[in-house]
Amino acid sequence: MILDNRVQEVANIKEAIRDTGRNQRWQHEPATSQGSLHDPALRRPAAGIKYLEERTVGPSLGTDSIRAGVRAAVVGMLAVLIFMLIYYRAAGINADVALLLNLIILLGFMGYFEAVLTLPGIAGVILTVGMGVDSNVLIFERIREELRNGKTPPSAVDQGFSHAWITIVDTHVTTIVSAAILFLFGTGPVKGFAVTLTFGLLANLFTAVFVSRVIFDWILSRKQRGDALSI
Repeated sequence: MILDNRVQEVANIKEAIRDTGRNQRWQHEPATSQGSLHDPALRRPAAGIKYLEERTVGPSLGTDSIRAGVRAAVVGMLAVLIFMLIYYRAAGINADVALLLNLIILLGFMGYFEAVLTLPGIAGVILTVGMGVDSNVLIFERIREELRNGKTPPSAVDQGFSHAWITIVDTHVTTIVSAAILFLFGTGPVKGFAVTLTFGLLANLFTAVFVSRVIFDWILSRKQRGDALSI
């Protein structure tokens, strides 16, 4: 029995059975057991093959595309980190730490589940970085607004996270629902994009809200009463 140009089962001839006539018979063991005959993989050629997707990419084109995608992701990440440092000053360090931790968690998820980082996956990583920046901007601008209204830094941080939390959860949930639809009805590359984006959004919920809040609380605990918050 040959499947996909590979020998799957072989009948074994045990011994010849001789009789008194001129004919000679052979005794052999069956190639497959009764249970393996019902194996869907062995019956698949008879039922036909359904092609879900077929792509042909040359090795040089694929390598160049992956290299360009990784380069774009690195350049975009560095640009975002520098912008957050310039625009939000000391608080930008908080945002940069959260973004880097978000990326580490995302890559850890993908490594644990043995996910392959394809071009759509790289696009998902870049979009995740954008969503992480959006979450930090929402929180930091809300804190700035509270400080302009005369709130003390601890109160401004508390109110900023409290008010921005609902908006962040709403945007992430709607995006995750969209990613789930892409995963259910999309093909291979689209599914990879959806999985990477979902992992990144879940990691961002943790880093942008909880990790960033812990860093702010640590900074405030080291400040004297009345000290300004650099944001």
